Amino acid sequence: MGNGVQGGSNKLPPTGAVYDINEKALVRRIDYRIVPLMFFCYLMQFLDKVMINYANVMGLAKDTKLKGNEFSWMATAFFIAFALAEVPQGILLQKVALPYALGFNVILWGVVVCCTAACSSFGSLLAVRILLGALEAVISPSLVLITTTWYQRREASPRYGIWYCGLGGGQILGGILSFAFQHVTSKTFQGWRMMFVVVGAVNIIIGILVVIFLPAKPQDAKFLTKEEKSFVLARLATNQTGLPKKEAKKAQILEAFADANIWLLCLITLLCSLPSGVITTFSATLIRNFGYTTKQSALLNIPSGIISILSTMFATIAVGRGFPRWLSIVALVVPTIIGSALMSFLNSKNQGGLLTGIYLVNCTTAILVLVYSWVGSNVAGFTKKITANGMVAASFAIANIIGPQTFQAHDAPQYIPAKITILVVAALAGVAAILLRLLLAWRNKRRSGEVIVDEQLLWEDPTDRNNAGFRYIY
Repeated sequence: MGNGVQGGSNKLPPTGAVYDINEKALVRRIDYRIVPLMFFCYLMQFLDKVMINYANVMGLAKDTKLKGNEFSWMATAFFIAFALAEVPQGILLQKVALPYALGFNVILWGVVVCCTAACSSFGSLLAVRILLGALEAVISPSLVLITTTWYQRREASPRYGIWYCGLGGGQILGGILSFAFQHVTSKTFQGWRMMFVVVGAVNIIIGILVVIFLPAKPQDAKFLTKEEKSFVLARLATNQTGLPKKEAKKAQILEAFADANIWLLCLITLLCSLPSGVITTFSATLIRNFGYTTKQSALLNIPSGIISILSTMFATIAVGRGFPRWLSIVALVVPTIIGSALMSFLNSKNQGGLLTGIYLVNCTTAILVLVYSWVGSNVAGFTKKITANGMVAASFAIANIIGPQTFQAHDAPQYIPAKITILVVAALAGVAAILLRLLLAWRNKRRSGEVIVDEQLLWEDPTDRNNAGFRYIY
C-alpha cells in the first residue's frame, strides 16, 4: 500500500485499511528479531547478579578478606544503586532511542563485570557492585517498553515470559560456570576471577548486538516493508497505550505517583522480590550449609533455574490464554509458602526436604514477570509508563536491599529469621494481588460505553485514566 509509515514519520494508515499480510508470519519475524536480544540481555544481567553468590562459595570472601556482614552489605549496595539510578535511567529511556539506552548500558556493565576480577578488598568490590547496580537499573523498564512497542496486549504475556526466562537461564548457567571454574587451580588468578572476565566479555558482545540489530520502533525496522510497518501500527492501536515519545510530560509523572494501581503493583513487587535474597545472593551458601561441597552446591543450584523457567512459562502462557493475572499470582504464592516452610521448620539433617524448599521458593520469581506484563498492559501514556516501570524496578531493588539484611552472620548457618520472612511476605503478596483485582474491576465498572479503537491515540498519548475507552486487564 502507498500509505505505509516510513522512517520516523507519524503518518497513520487509513482507517479501515485492508492489508494483504499474513499476521502470524509477521509476528514470528518480529519474534525472531526482538525476543532473543531481550532474552540474552535479561539472562546476562541476572547472571551478573547471581555470580557473586557463586563466587562466594568459590573463595571470593577469603581472597578479598571479607569480614562479618560485609558480603551482605555488598549485595545491599548493588540494589541501593539500582534503586537510585531508576530516575536517571528513566530520563535516558525518555530521551534516547531504546536500542542505544539499553545496548550501551549492557556494554558498560560488561566492562564493570570484567573489572570485578581485579578486586582485592571490600572497598573495591563495593565500588564495582555500585556501578553495576546503577547500569543494570535500565533492564526491566527498557524490556517492558520494547515489548509494548511491538506486541498487542493479548499476545505480549508469553513474550514477557520468554525474555524473563533469562532469570532461570542465568541460574542454570551460573551453576555450570561455577562448577567449571572451580576446577581452575591458579593461585594468582583464581577461578572466580576468570569467571567474571568471561561473563563480562559476553555482556559486551550482546550489548553491541543490541545497538546494531534492535530497531527503536516499528517505523525504523529495516526488516519490515512499508505496508508491514503500517500494519504493525494498526495492530498496536488496539493497545491504546501509545508509542515512544521523547517529550517528558510532568502531568503523567504526577499521575503515576497518584495511581493506586501502580502502588499496588509496587507492593506486590516488593513482597514477591524479598525472597530473591535467597535466590540471588545466598542460595549457593544455604545449599553448602546443608552439608554439600562447593562443587556440589553449584550443581545443586541448577534445578532452581529449571523451576524458575517452568513457573514463568506456565504462568505467562496461562495468562496469554485468558487465565487471570491475579489468580496466577495467588497460585504461585502457594508453592513459595510451602518451600519457605520446608526451609524454616525441617530438621537440618533432612537434606532432600531442605533442597526441595529452596527449589519451591523459586516459584516466586514468576510473579515479577506478571507484574511487568500488568504494567505494560494497564498503564497508558509513554511518560507514565516509564515512571511506573521505574517505580516497580525501584520496589524490586528495595526488596533486595532488605532481603540480604535478613541474612545476618549471627543467624548462620540456618538463617531461620530470614526463611520465616520469606513465608510471611509470600502470603501477603497473594493478598495484594486480590486487592488489585478488586480495584481494577471497580475502575472498569465505572467506565460505561463501547470500547473504541482510535489509531490517532498512538500519537496523542493519553493515559489510561484520561482515556474513557481504556479497559484494565486483571
